[in-house]
Amino acid sequence: MLMNLQQLNKVCFTICIVCIVLGTVLSMAMIWFEISDNSFVWKSWLTIGVLFLASALTLSVNKTLGGRGQEDGEK
Repeated sequence: MLMNLQQLNKVCFTICIVCIVLGTVLSMAMIWFEISDNSFVWKSWLTIGVLFLASALTLSVNKTLGGRGQEDGEK
């Protein structure tokens, strides 16, 4: 394999954590600065959501398929 599955997990977990932090900061900004009507804010939310879901799905597929490969004797 070109990329080690553990490295892929680390990258995806990092992306998920960054998305959570950015989502928290954006939420706080929306509350304190009342910027919810701005289209940039909503596009930012959607981008963070897409990145988070893509990383979470990649992690779940990696865990599912990675576990099966190790049962068959593959590394």
